[in-house]
Amino acid sequence: MEFISNTNNLILLALMLVSGALLLAPQLQGLIQGKVGVSPAIATQLINRSKANIIDIRALEDYQIGHIARAKQANAQDLVANLAGMRLEKSLPLILVCETGLKSASFVGKLQKEGYADVVCLEGGIKAWNVAGLPLVK
Repeated sequence: MEFISNTNNLILLALMLVSGALLLAPQLQGLIQGKVGVSPAIATQLINRSKANIIDIRALEDYQIGHIARAKQANAQDLVANLAGMRLEKSLPLILVCETGLKSASFVGKLQKEGYADVVCLEGGIKAWNVAGLPLVK
């Protein structure tokens, strides 16, 4: 009972609860809205641990200048048809990559409706990948 009656303990407990809530807020937001984007570090984990497929929707010229290892290039205008032609396993994670992450984010919902279980985009696109110092294949 002394613990609860001590004002210092109550202040520390309140600070702990508030800081915990602030740390969980981004995770809860992702759960509510659905996961759309992942950081380059998380994308690397998906690629290495979950054998994620990487689809680069930038122009072919940009793709040829430099792309993520194992990435396949697909035309953004016919993305669904291009992916059907690639015969990717729909149960594996799918990472969409563009220049800045904005264009690829718009395709996440469409591909989920096509039956791909875990579709995300690379937040910040290839630019964020470069800033993180991660390698590109040329």
